[in-house]
Amino acid sequence: MNTSERELPIEAWPPDDPVETLQSFLADRYGDRPDTVQERIERQLPALWRAYTEVYGDDRESVTWLLGAVEAAVEAFDERPDRLRSLDRSRADVDDWFQDPEEVGYMCYVDLFAGDLEGVREKIPYLKELGVTYLHLMPLLEPREGRNDGGYAVKDYRSVDPDLGTMEDLRELAADLQDEGIKLALDFVMNHTAREHEWAQAAMDGDERFEDFYLTFEDRELPDQYEQTLPEVFPDFAPGNFTYVDDLEQWVWTSFYDFQWDLDYTNPDVFVQMFREMAFLANVGTDVLRLDAVPFLWKELGTDCRNLEEAHWILRAYRALMRIAAPGVLFKAEAIVAPEETIKYLGTGGYEGEECDIAYNAPLMAHLWHALASENTRLLEQALEELPPTPEGASWLNYVRCHDDIGWGLDDEDVRAVGQDPTSTRKFCSDFYAGDHPDSYAEGYRFQEEPTGVARTSGTAAALTGLQKARVEGDPEDVDAAIQRYLLMHQAAFVMQGMPLLYSGDEVAQLNDFSYLNNPIKAEDNRWVHRSPMNWDAAERRTLEGSVEQRVFEGIKRLSAVREGRQALHHRGEEIVHDVPNDSVFVVERAHDGEHLLAVSNFSGESRAVAFEDLPEPWDAGSYHEIIREETAVYPDGRILLEPYGYRWLEPTDAAPGEAVSTHVEIDVETEYGEEVFLTGDQEALGNWDVESAVPLSGEDYPTWEGEFDLPEGTYVEFEWLKKRDGEPIEWSGDRYFTKAGWDTAWLLE
Repeated sequence: MNTSERELPIEAWPPDDPVETLQSFLADRYGDRPDTVQERIERQLPALWRAYTEVYGDDRESVTWLLGAVEAAVEAFDERPDRLRSLDRSRADVDDWFQDPEEVGYMCYVDLFAGDLEGVREKIPYLKELGVTYLHLMPLLEPREGRNDGGYAVKDYRSVDPDLGTMEDLRELAADLQDEGIKLALDFVMNHTAREHEWAQAAMDGDERFEDFYLTFEDRELPDQYEQTLPEVFPDFAPGNFTYVDDLEQWVWTSFYDFQWDLDYTNPDVFVQMFREMAFLANVGTDVLRLDAVPFLWKELGTDCRNLEEAHWILRAYRALMRIAAPGVLFKAEAIVAPEETIKYLGTGGYEGEECDIAYNAPLMAHLWHALASENTRLLEQALEELPPTPEGASWLNYVRCHDDIGWGLDDEDVRAVGQDPTSTRKFCSDFYAGDHPDSYAEGYRFQEEPTGVARTSGTAAALTGLQKARVEGDPEDVDAAIQRYLLMHQAAFVMQGMPLLYSGDEVAQLNDFSYLNNPIKAEDNRWVHRSPMNWDAAERRTLEGSVEQRVFEGIKRLSAVREGRQALHHRGEEIVHDVPNDSVFVVERAHDGEHLLAVSNFSGESRAVAFEDLPEPWDAGSYHEIIREETAVYPDGRILLEPYGYRWLEPTDAAPGEAVSTHVEIDVETEYGEEVFLTGDQEALGNWDVESAVPLSGEDYPTWEGEFDLPEGTYVEFEWLKKRDGEPIEWSGDRYFTKAGWDTAWLLE
């Protein structure tokens, strides 16, 4: 409800110092409230005033709406349960409470994961087994019937989808999750409502107030002008950005689908009412509000109506209001846009701490997939180098896959900086992950293909890494390689600055699911191929030793476990990318509070090595603690050795190798009659590179030659083979191999 003009603090508006005048007025107005409320208003009002008036101005009418927004925040505080107020207080004392290294996220659709909200409660032990501390439940508010954009066409912000449960069920789930140390994230769709929402229905009934809640036009003159610079979100099955509504006899702005009406944020009434809906969800018990489609909030003729400055001011104003009502609630920006735009939603350029607390690291995700397909990390390094530093109080969500398609948001200038053409590079990614490239192992699908041939990509992580194809074809070596690729991608998300986020089912490598084709509501949208129901039979196999599910689950679970308490991986830690000569190797150092960690990742299907001389101190010492395997790693030949798609998380140590362990080596070498094969390498047991001391291999299973050697535990050894005839060397391998003490596999070093 609008605040009447007579409630303004003074008759003649504006005064010389509006903020000071409002501070005094609000102190009197809420003098009967706890000191906490008054302190929060005093602290947040300057930022709120600045952000709000940048959008709505500081005239008398605008300020009455501002007072209405503050009133909404105070009412939300009054209605906030004591349990949540206590949570707010505890979080206020720890400014990095969501940035600890042990934070691990998980996202899922309620129905696909566990049937309903009660089912999710029953699966809390499963989430804890995986190390999850943050749970994002995909849209669960009551949607329109029929097509609803996966739940993003909200009919009622204060009701749960009846198929999933009730609002009381949600409150109970939120409390249970918090008791178990798991933060709850819920979607808040900001840009639009369903046409079935009561506001839209009132507009169609002729209510002038609610007609002004939406962007409507009597004819096509302005829409046609806007369309000249507006991109389309879903050009294949929702072309255009405007829909004619017979009941209104007007055109309505519909950025996404014709049943999703864009709200008009030039109207301060919309601003206040949307905050009320937001605050209601905060008081249900959510810890994080995922603010959907925030780049679309503001429209301006002659622009693409994305990422405009007013959208940022609106978020800053909401941030200040929420810090009055429920400061323990975080904002997460759903802004899948160009890298240089994405980071702005975390508050940059002097607005640190005033916007969103978390954002999806879509730039990292897209560049990781490009690096995997191209077996080249130069573009990944370039993009990270150009990305501005993350504000101290904000965090990325790092993910390999999510519910959405992969948009190839590679910055043109970054691509050109590494000598590539932007369109060709994006098309390569589209082709590779659709299986249309000769070297591809992927089985993904094109989504929303452009005339250039560039398309976004759909498909599960298993399908895109080749694990699906390998499992179907049944080649054990291909399965091993695909699992290694799969875990390589996930460890990258786990080691980079921010919180790793898992998509439901990825922890057991679920495959593409085609059941969506039987549902006419979903059939036209191939993103549902990777939005599959949780396969609980597959999840049961996570305890079956040697199964794909067990290997993947344990691999990801291990990544969660080793993050715990490791300060180098704190979200506020430094992230330093080290350039090394090998284009397929990615090296990143994390450092915080005196701890250091070096992650070395091989994005190639061939073995690779990183020389100590290419690394700064203290990483050139040769002896390390290998974190994921929890063992010492020693490289006596002066370089870190990586198997195909191999990765190491290392900490410096002066530990020596352990006791000798038996190590089996097998290599294939063609020989002629009378020739024998020997090994020589960098250990005494391998002859210390001395031809005379080279050790013989058995050719009983020719052309495989094999031997057993006792090597110091934790040591990576390099070796070559040589052929001898009558005791004299006649041929060298030319290439080196490597293995590790205790392994039974040797890798050719390329």
